[in-house]
Amino acid sequence: MTDETVDGARGRYQRSFPGAGEGLGAETESHFADHLIDNEQFRLLAENIPTLCWMANADGYIFWYNRRWHDYCGTTPEAMEGWGWQSVNDPEILPAVLERWTASIKSGDAFEMTFPLRGSDGVFRPFLTRVEPVRDDHGTVTRWFGVNTDMSTQYKAEADLRAANETLQAGAAERVALLSQLCEGVIVTDPDGRITFVNEAAERLHGGVHLDVAPEDYSRAYSLFTEAGEPFPIESLPLTRAVRDGETVIDAHWKIRHANGREVLAIGNAKTFHAEDGIMLGAVLTIRDDTRRRAAEDALREALQAKEILLHEVNHRVKNSLQLVTSLLSLQASKAVSDELKQSLLEARARIGVIASVHQRLYTTSEHDRVDLSTYLGELAKETLGAFNTGSRITLDFDCPAPVVIPLDQAVPVALVISELLTNAVKYAFADRPAGTIGVSIGLNGHEIAIKLTDDGCGLPDGFDPQASTGLGMRIVMALVGQLRGTLKLLNLKAGAGFQIVFLRAADAASLAERV
Repeated sequence: MTDETVDGARGRYQRSFPGAGEGLGAETESHFADHLIDNEQFRLLAENIPTLCWMANADGYIFWYNRRWHDYCGTTPEAMEGWGWQSVNDPEILPAVLERWTASIKSGDAFEMTFPLRGSDGVFRPFLTRVEPVRDDHGTVTRWFGVNTDMSTQYKAEADLRAANETLQAGAAERVALLSQLCEGVIVTDPDGRITFVNEAAERLHGGVHLDVAPEDYSRAYSLFTEAGEPFPIESLPLTRAVRDGETVIDAHWKIRHANGREVLAIGNAKTFHAEDGIMLGAVLTIRDDTRRRAAEDALREALQAKEILLHEVNHRVKNSLQLVTSLLSLQASKAVSDELKQSLLEARARIGVIASVHQRLYTTSEHDRVDLSTYLGELAKETLGAFNTGSRITLDFDCPAPVVIPLDQAVPVALVISELLTNAVKYAFADRPAGTIGVSIGLNGHEIAIKLTDDGCGLPDGFDPQASTGLGMRIVMALVGQLRGTLKLLNLKAGAGFQIVFLRAADAASLAERV
C-alpha cells in the first residue's frame, strides 16, 4: 500500500467519521492502513445496504448517515447533521422519541423503539429503530450506531398472513386462528378431519371439549342439530364439507344443544388450510353465537308487523272518520237555506273527501306512510272530473314518467292543492266553450318536485295575483304551498292558465337543512 493510498483512505475515513484514528498511539502505519481498509470496507457496506443507518457521538450528536437514509428521507447531510433528524419525525411522536433517546444517552443503555419517519414522498412509515453504544476498553461510550428498519412491509405481510390461513403450516394456522379470532370459537382438524384443537370460546359455545373426534361423530359428540331441531346430517355439517369435499362454507347455521337443554343458535365458516406445496393440512371452523342477534331480528320483525297492522288500522279508522264527516257535511248542506252556505259546505266536504281518499289509498296498499304521486294524482284528477260529470267535454292529459314517492305529511297538502286548482279549472276555465284539456305533469329534478297544472281555457283575469287573491280556494292553496315550504308561480301560456308548484321532498329537505 502506497503512502498516497494510506493518506487518501485516512482522509475519507476521517471525513466520514470525525475523530477516527485519534489515540492510536504506537500503532504502525501498516496496521493503521489495515485498520483504514477495514473501516473503508465497512463504510462502503454501510453506504450501500438497504437499511437506514447512522452514527452519533457519545452526546447523541449525529455526524454521519448512510446513503439509504438520504434516499428515503430526501434530505442532505447538512440538514440532518446533529439533531436535524427531528424534522423527519412525526411531531406528535417526537417528544416520546426524544425522551427515550436522551434517557439512553444518559444511561448508556441500548435504545429500541418503533416510530414513524417521513419519506421524500411525504408519507410517514413505521421504522423499528435500534441504537447500540460503542464503548472503549474502559467501558465508556464513545459512539452510537443506529439502524432504522422499515416495518411497513412487514406489518402488511403480517396482516396478509392472518387473512390467508389456508396457506400456512398446521402450527402457524392454529396460532393465527387462535390469535386473530379470539372473539369467535375456533375448531381445528387434521387432514383426516379429526379434531385437534378447540379454543375456549368454542368450548363455551358447546359446553365442553371433545378432541380426536372423527367427522362421522361430530353431531353426536357436540350435540349438533338443524334449525328445525333434527340431528344434523353428517355429510351436511360445515366442517365435514370442508374436510371431505374441500369446500369453503360461509355463514352456515345450526343449533347446539347443551346437556341442560339450553340451545345456542350458531353461525360459522369452515375451510381447509394447506402447506406451501398445496398439500391439505387440515380444516378450521370458526363459530359465533347468533342467538341474541336472531332473537333481536325476530323481535324487530314482529314489531314491524305490529306496526304495519297498526298503521293499516289507523288509516282505516281515519278514512272512516273522514267519510263520516263528509256525510254530516252533505246532510247539513242539504238542509241549508242559503245557497252560499250550501256551496261552502259542499266545498268543505270535497276538501275533506280529498284527505279521506289519501287514507283510503294508504289503507288499500302496503304503504302506510307514503304515497306515489305518479299514480295517486292521476286517479285524483280523474275522480275530480268525474265528480263534475264532465263526460268527454274535458280531456285529462296526465304525465309522470317515473314514480315520485313522498311521505304522508306532504301527500295531504299536495293532494288538496291539486284538488283546488283542478276544481277551479273545471268550474271556470271552460265556462264559455264546449270542450277543453286539463294537463297535469309531475317532474323530479334532483331534490325538487315540480307539479304543473295547465288548461287551454279562457285564462286568468288580467293582473291576477295568487298572493293577493281573496278567494277562499286560492287562499287555501297559498297556505298549503307555504306548509310545503314550496313556491307557486303562474305559467306564461299562449292560451289558458297554468300553475307550477315546486317543493323539496321531505327527506331531501331535512338533509339539506342539516348540511346548512
